[in-house]
Amino acid sequence: MALQEYECPACGGAMEFNPHTQKLRCPYCDSEYDVKDFVANQNSSSSGEAVESPAPEDGNTPSEPLYVYSCGSCGGEILATESLGSTKCPFCNNNIVVKEKFTGEFKPDYIIPFQKTKEDAVNIYTNFVKSKRLVPKVFLEENHIDEIKGVYVPFWLFDAKESFSGLYEATKIRSWSDARYNYTETKYYSVTREGTESFERVPADGSKEMPDDLMESLEPFDYDKAVPFNMGYLAGFFANKYNVEAKECEPHALRRMGTTTAADFRSTVSGYSSVRVQREDCQTVNSSYKYALYPVYMLSTTWSGKHYIFAMNGQNGRFVGDLPFSPMQALKYFIPISLISAALIFFVLGFVL
Repeated sequence: MALQEYECPACGGAMEFNPHTQKLRCPYCDSEYDVKDFVANQNSSSSGEAVESPAPEDGNTPSEPLYVYSCGSCGGEILATESLGSTKCPFCNNNIVVKEKFTGEFKPDYIIPFQKTKEDAVNIYTNFVKSKRLVPKVFLEENHIDEIKGVYVPFWLFDAKESFSGLYEATKIRSWSDARYNYTETKYYSVTREGTESFERVPADGSKEMPDDLMESLEPFDYDKAVPFNMGYLAGFFANKYNVEAKECEPHALRRMGTTTAADFRSTVSGYSSVRVQREDCQTVNSSYKYALYPVYMLSTTWSGKHYIFAMNGQNGRFVGDLPFSPMQALKYFIPISLISAALIFFVLGFVL
């Protein structure tokens, strides 16, 4: 396999894609180049020899085989999983793309370039922690970021048309009174809905390593900022080719569309006192898909012997992750609220009585 390496033509430094300028930049001499105009060096024909993976302690089979490549700049050995297509040489820090991971059938149709930097990710993480009132105060002070890396995650983007039919039982209730009686009138209606709804570019994570729920929590990505794939955008970031086929992801994407379609049609049954679903049926009329890479920052921190993982949308900065819970902080906010509520109740009861 040919390794595509991004060396600065001026000084030989490792070129990196700059999310703010959207150009390739050398951090040593500040030279900048448009991604589409830059021609990467191809000075290594390393074949990526398979190496024996150490057996996991739990006895399970390793999820992916490991391969070793030879860096064309320094000759150092680069260890990578089968799906890892963009990485750095651990010896000379050169940015390397395994060309065959993103050509032919593996070439993505589109890529959304990173628009946030690592520094942005650290600042957003800090503000994210500060905004959570029930996190231990010392968490931000004592924990440290073990690792932060920008990763292009493979996504399948599905287009589909959903055909829907639904049957609902609805009621309208009217009440009134006269001098002698209270009256309630209930009218029952059988309501039907039929139609189609079209979807474009519904994403489904094509990586075994990334949890689907975590990736979905980072949505939405602005597809209007997507560009035709170019390997130059990978320089300085990690990138994986898909290791989950589109046909495996399609059912999940179609379920999401079906759920949305049913909710959209159900919301049109309005103006009634109550609505009960009797039948909802959603069928896919046709579907197609494209392959794209989306930008994600992964951060890991350690505090009090526990490991915490966070993820950030590398395009818009949307941040998600689990944080430790502080009972003392909860009591700090709970006690004043309880006292104020008790005082109000006492005042109201005293006024009424």
